[in-house]
Amino acid sequence: MIVKAYHGVLSLEEIRELASRNIFTFNSRAVMCRKHALYAYEKARRVFEKGTNIAKNLHIEMMLILTGKRQIKEALTLASAEGTESFVAISPHNFQLPYDEDEKLLTCSLEKAEYLGIEVPQGYLDKLCELALENSALLELQR
Repeated sequence: MIVKAYHGVLSLEEIRELASRNIFTFNSRAVMCRKHALYAYEKARRVFEKGTNIAKNLHIEMMLILTGKRQIKEALTLASAEGTESFVAISPHNFQLPYDEDEKLLTCSLEKAEYLGIEVPQGYLDKLCELALENSALLELQR
């Protein structure tokens, strides 16, 4: 699984075209870290196999998992790459996009946690990725 982060603005048409090639894009603020993106992909793939998916397509299901939201509209608002200044792309095959790649966009931050509505208890700043994974896993309890 390949995860890359880029600076650049995608249109809805570009997002759809990339998704048709199995390159799924997300607002970089909704992806806490590389592990978070990989978790969302694998979890979405498994819920489709089991038939417990909420969304009709893998891309939207991944947004639900990344954000920990059950409502598609909320997940789209937070995780869609449309019009954002930076985005994360994930695909089962290698790819290169015509944007400036920046690995730092895959770094955990308190800003990302706040954006996703994740409460960070005092003393847990070094556990941001784990908190994001927990937030994503809680969606499974609501299925």
